[in-house]
Amino acid sequence: MSASSGRLVTVLCMALACGCAGPARAVPTATTGAAGAAPTALPSATPSRIPPPRVTPTSTPRAPLSGSGGGVLAFTSDRTGRPGIFIMNADGSDQRLVTARLDSSFPDFSPDGKRIAFTTTAPLMGTLSTTALDGSEPVAILSRNRAISAPDWAPDGKGLVFIFHTHQYFSISVMGIFDGDYTPLTKAVTEQINASPHWSPDGSRIVFSSDRDGDPEIYVMDASGGNVRQLTDNDTPDYFPSWSPDGSQIAFASFRDSNWDIYATDINGKNVRRLTDDSSWDWEPAWSPEGTRLAFSSNRDGDWEIFVMRLDDSALTQLTDNVTADTQPVWRPR
Repeated sequence: MSASSGRLVTVLCMALACGCAGPARAVPTATTGAAGAAPTALPSATPSRIPPPRVTPTSTPRAPLSGSGGGVLAFTSDRTGRPGIFIMNADGSDQRLVTARLDSSFPDFSPDGKRIAFTTTAPLMGTLSTTALDGSEPVAILSRNRAISAPDWAPDGKGLVFIFHTHQYFSISVMGIFDGDYTPLTKAVTEQINASPHWSPDGSRIVFSSDRDGDPEIYVMDASGGNVRQLTDNDTPDYFPSWSPDGSQIAFASFRDSNWDIYATDINGKNVRRLTDDSSWDWEPAWSPEGTRLAFSSNRDGDWEIFVMRLDDSALTQLTDNVTADTQPVWRPR
């Protein structure tokens, strides 16, 4: 896939996340972005489907989520008409709207699990904010006249890594939660996309995707931005890297087999293995805190929903079930 096709995929991802992809969300086919015919549909585990209760989301404070199903997840949904941050139990129950202001996306839990970082968009302005899980105590910690996305909380809770982007470039920066200052980690190079940054569990490194070599690949750099090392190298896009809780593996989405599926690699870039095997699109993997499950978004039921897969037997559970897009899953730490 060409670099321009890779950029088109990134723009599609951001449009989907920010609610700008239009009201009719057609299901992408396996031929999208491919150079040849559509790939043959591949066998996959049949997910168990757990329709959530049809309740109206509210930001009114309630009792904390129970964690039924083995945890709590946050995600972005446009079921209210514009993107907003929701939380739910790991079995898909008790789905709640967190952000009172819509046009919110890219959630990430603080290390203690008590707050969520997220971004909001407005004309010519991007804002990075945090809030309590019940939607109270919202705090805007950074606003700039450019888009801000994909915040990831540092393991020590003192900083966030995130993306600045315009129509010309995507660059990665890091900032302190308390001082409001930020430091660029990657250069703002015209038509270069550096995206999806995630901290290593020990906070010493950051994994990200970049098209600096012509097509999107997975890279790792020190927390200071130095010692950049390329992990993947193929002629199709690799996106959405996510570090395992024990620091030994990185999950990511790839188009390397002519379809978007979830893969994992050791942190040295070796032992790449395919984790999902479906003719639909699977991406945005997120490790569970204990490292035995992956949440991801997929259009395998006709629109974007959140799924969880057990890594020991690939059993799937569908957590959301809407006619709108549910994406960007992230687990609350233990």
